[in-house]
Amino acid sequence: MGRLKLISKAISIGKVTEKYPFAPIEVPEDYRGKPVINEEKCIGCGACANACPPQAIQVYDDLERGVRIVHLFLGRCIFCARCQDVCPVGAIKLTKEFELATPNQDDLHQIVELKLARCSKCGKPFDTYRHLIHVAENVPPWERGSLLLCPECRREKTSEWRLWGCKR
Repeated sequence: MGRLKLISKAISIGKVTEKYPFAPIEVPEDYRGKPVINEEKCIGCGACANACPPQAIQVYDDLERGVRIVHLFLGRCIFCARCQDVCPVGAIKLTKEFELATPNQDDLHQIVELKLARCSKCGKPFDTYRHLIHVAENVPPWERGSLLLCPECRREKTSEWRLWGCKR
């Protein structure tokens, strides 16, 4: 008798399954899917890599080519959206895309390359032009010249100022 009750209840409820993958599925508005880096907006600051718990985003410099590389590997991503939350220019966004299976592992990588600026004193590459421009917007005009110095040369310059008793 218990089986008849179960069958009658199932008939009264009707179908509860989705037609996916044969019909598109609607994802919720705040769904956290595949992250994508906007190459035009990215300044190469590395905030996303610092915030990424599984280290799915790596930021490193190729000094021979003079570029900073921002490398996103979706195979490690846990879709936590921390990268999106910390990006100061909104260059990384999580999409609603969730079908990430692929026969080609190269499809799981996104690489952004940004040109590095060279120190005006020693010529060593140290930061991206885009990041320096972004930082310059929040620095007083009399200190913007020091932005074109690498950290080592900036440290030397600050030490010289202190030697002469200047406050900058």
